[in-house]
Amino acid sequence: MKKSSKIIIAVIAALIALTAVLAVIHSVARTEVPDGALLVSCGGEKKYVDLNSFNAVPVQGSVINGKGEKSYIDTQGVPLADVIKGAGFDPNNAAAVRVTADDEFSVELSGDELNEEGKAYLVGENDGSVRLVVFGDSNAKRNVRNVVSVEISLK
Repeated sequence: MKKSSKIIIAVIAALIALTAVLAVIHSVARTEVPDGALLVSCGGEKKYVDLNSFNAVPVQGSVINGKGEKSYIDTQGVPLADVIKGAGFDPNNAAAVRVTADDEFSVELSGDELNEEGKAYLVGENDGSVRLVVFGDSNAKRNVRNVVSVEISLK
């Protein structure tokens, strides 16, 4: 076997090993929550809440995707600020809120957006997962599926 072939095989083997190590690190670092729960944290304090324990309200409006296509939402959900209150934190003290999905994709809302009436909701999906719906954006990138955690940054 030529020397160059041995080097290529060694590089490929090293890349496979590195990929495996990174996959393990990623899976260990993911946020795990009990079924039906949502992790809400602020200043190092963590609480689990059950979205079903809140009074749902109508969630209706249009969102626009990256292609400019409008879709209408007509469901029931809970204002994000109410979920934060229900976890024992004051949404009025929030500078920002980071909402994270089970695949670690996250989006941020400002404290003003959090407290804006009719702006941000958490809705239950048919499969039991939770979705963030943010109205008023020119692109629905902040409408996150499979939400597992909400982290509040204080003013």
